[in-house]
Amino acid sequence: MFGVAAAAMVILLGAIGLVTLTGGPDSPRSATGPAASQAPVTAEEPGAQPAQPRPEPTPSGPAAPGVRWPSGANGNPPLDIRAWETWTGRPTNVAVVFTKRNDWSQIAYDNWPMSDYPPGLYNGQLSIAQPLFPRSGDERTCARGHYDAYWAAFGQTLTRNGRPDAIVRLGWEFNGNWFWWYPRDTATWKTCFQRAVTQIRSTAPAVRIDFNVSAHRDRMPNGDDVWAAYPGDEFVNIVSSDAYDSYPPSRSAETFDQQCDVPSGACTVAAFARAHGKQFAVPEWGLVRVDGNGGGDNPLFVEKMHDLFDRNRDILAYEAYFSTAETDNVRSSLIDPPLNPLAAQRYLELFGAGAGAGAGAGGSGGPGGQ
Repeated sequence: MFGVAAAAMVILLGAIGLVTLTGGPDSPRSATGPAASQAPVTAEEPGAQPAQPRPEPTPSGPAAPGVRWPSGANGNPPLDIRAWETWTGRPTNVAVVFTKRNDWSQIAYDNWPMSDYPPGLYNGQLSIAQPLFPRSGDERTCARGHYDAYWAAFGQTLTRNGRPDAIVRLGWEFNGNWFWWYPRDTATWKTCFQRAVTQIRSTAPAVRIDFNVSAHRDRMPNGDDVWAAYPGDEFVNIVSSDAYDSYPPSRSAETFDQQCDVPSGACTVAAFARAHGKQFAVPEWGLVRVDGNGGGDNPLFVEKMHDLFDRNRDILAYEAYFSTAETDNVRSSLIDPPLNPLAAQRYLELFGAGAGAGAGAGGSGGPGGQ
């Protein structure tokens, strides 16, 4: 447990409404369907694919059980990272966390949630989701440089908390409309992103910037193709996808493959990362059982995600299962309580400590100096 501080944050999270289906640090989309309202465009649509050819990463077919890459889970309360590690039988290599984001004092200066994961207590990596600005802000003001001092201060906050090399998922899931930082004018938004990165790096030069796409949302709310927002290779270290089993759910291998290859799908994101010499990541992935748009207790989705990770393990920076049992979220929980027992069993078979001979993530991980 992370003690009284973590327990207090559970109450705070509920009070400020961070965990909601219409937008929150751990919610990829509304269950009532902002993603469902837009059918994915085809991969052949002009401008939908990266300009460079898409290499074939590995042979096809099911991967052998085991974890041969950095693996983790979401780390904000109420999830207990230690309980997750006990269940899987191995340390996590990364904890995905989300800052409070009501105002700049919380975004730029607050020690939480880094303070829950000090080096020595948690030796794994932190992936920190950060908005580009609070709800009161906008991309134009950001692009003019008026937020530069805040982002330089955030770099200092990372350093102060012993996390100058954290992964920062800046403006995550920008291609959806459930968060307020989606692009209105794409060129202006890109300038905003570039300025924020430059300022964070000015005080935390070892930071790793994660450009994060929500899967199955090929067009941004302003109508532009999702890849039009890419800010340029010099401003990005990792290109990532948040992938949940919904819109549509993967009830067959063919459906998974089709969705994986749409312009915002995880396979396309991996190919884009390869073509641009970047690492690939899946900071959030999980089951969805909140309504008919999700696949529910679906072991096939777990299998296919494992295969995706194995095929791309040479460039995989990290992946993290998003486990939540809250009634107003995706209800992807595999433990405490096990809402999806069939998928939970398959996860242990593929991702657990006993899965595969010689399996291992190859990195330092869990709490207690592991």
